[in-house]
Amino acid sequence: MFVVFVRRLGPAATVLPWCAFFVATRSQDGYYLLMTRLWLAAAVTAPASEFATAWQPRPRPLYRRPARLAAAALLLTPALAGAAWAATGTPPLGMRVASARWATPTAVSRLEVEVTNTGAVALTPHFTLTTGQGMNQYWTVVRGPAALPAHTTARYELRPPAGRFRLPRPGVRIRLRAFTAVPQTLSSADVRLPRSG
Repeated sequence: MFVVFVRRLGPAATVLPWCAFFVATRSQDGYYLLMTRLWLAAAVTAPASEFATAWQPRPRPLYRRPARLAAAALLLTPALAGAAWAATGTPPLGMRVASARWATPTAVSRLEVEVTNTGAVALTPHFTLTTGQGMNQYWTVVRGPAALPAHTTARYELRPPAGRFRLPRPGVRIRLRAFTAVPQTLSSADVRLPRSG
């Protein structure tokens, strides 16, 4: 789109690549705050008049306005289709915490998780628990299959990397996350671990 319509999109050149973060799964505020100064500088130093005579490809079929609108729609279709597919898709692994073993009244030493592979290919999951935007180290799979075949359910026993997972203060959301490398997937489930005793 930028190449075909550089005269119109030129002033937005510094902003366009960051539009991908609108469909990112993590928080966007840090990225946008980081780049705000660059965008303001670009808006001041690169007005639309600077791009009025910029070269842009104009094949004969694109001389008419309806053709240019059709070209824009055609160029955007793959990106929009990919974003819609990602936003409406379902994670391939369904997860449920079956039981927990407590090291102390506020720390878990083991989790038993029931995992269902709803996808059409075998997956090799790596598990972790998160309480915010960041990601913690993977938990060790003590028991359970390395690869979970398609359309099957298995139980995994997981051990925290430090030997125990201390529960955060009440009200903090705990998420069990499973990552797979091939294909690259992310599955998440809320975990409710009432304090022991």
